[in-house]
Order: sequence, then structure tokens, then C-alpha cells
Amino acid sequence: MDFVGYRNTKLVEQLTRQGRITIKRGESRSFDPMQFALLYMMASATYDWPLDDKTQGLGKMPRIYAYGWLEMARALGMTLPDGIDEIEVIGNEPRAPKKELKAMQRLSLTAKKLEAAGLIKCLRKGSPQKRNNAVWLLAIGTPEENREVEAYVRQHMYL
Repeated sequence: MDFVGYRNTKLVEQLTRQGRITIKRGESRSFDPMQFALLYMMASATYDWPLDDKTQGLGKMPRIYAYGWLEMARALGMTLPDGIDEIEVIGNEPRAPKKELKAMQRLSLTAKKLEAAGLIKCLRKGSPQKRNNAVWLLAIGTPEENREVEAYVRQHMYL
């Protein structure tokens, strides 16, 4: 994942200050670091809106995350093995499949919270059989801006 969405990360920080990235704890709401980490990393890996001329010319999509949960888990350091006995060689690569699965499940549950809060939207579900990742739209702008970005993405990705 490349760090491309500077303005997007600033919007996530603004949403945090507004109390939009929270979880219910008992009778009150509190900041949720897991939701923040996921949304911030998604924002940093997505192109800002509006696209500049160069990025638009390359066919890049604004505020679209489609790298998958395994890539995100790796970026967040969630797949590092605790011991040598957890490691399996898969495709000539040392991996910890049990840790990867747990990390992807945790990220998926966190994404559901962000989706329920209206901060991300699934435009296309992923399919392990087809080996494609879900396509997530970050809804981190104003309602009007989010509609603009979604319309642009749907038109250019034929969704």
C-alpha cells in the first residue's frame, strides 16, 4: 500500500475530533482505536478527492480501498507470529495462517462498525473463489461530497 491520501487522513482526524469514530462502552461512547487505525490506514492508501489531473489521467479512483484485509493486517503488524511453531511456508513465504485469519476476522468486524457509522461503504463484495477483494468507498467527506465521489467512482468503475 502506498501513502497517497494526505487530505483523506486529515479528514479522518477531523472525524475523530467530531466524535464520529467511537464504540459504545457501558452507557457511554468512547474513542475506538481499532476503528481509527483501520479508517486511517484505508484513507492513507486511497487517492484524495478531487483527483489531480495526473492521477485522473492514470485512471486512479478516489477514496477507494481494494487491497483486502490480509494486506491491511500486514500493514498493521497483526500477522507477525508469536513463535516459530506458528510459521508455515506458503508459496515460498513464511506466514502465520492462524494469525492471519484472526486478524482478517477482526478487521472485518471493525469494518462492519465503520459501515454502520456511515464512514465506509462496500461497493463490491470480495470473493475468495474469484480471488478478488471487496471494494470499499470511504465516506469521509460532507454528504454532498460523498455523493459526488460515489457517482464518479461508480461511473468510472462500471459499478
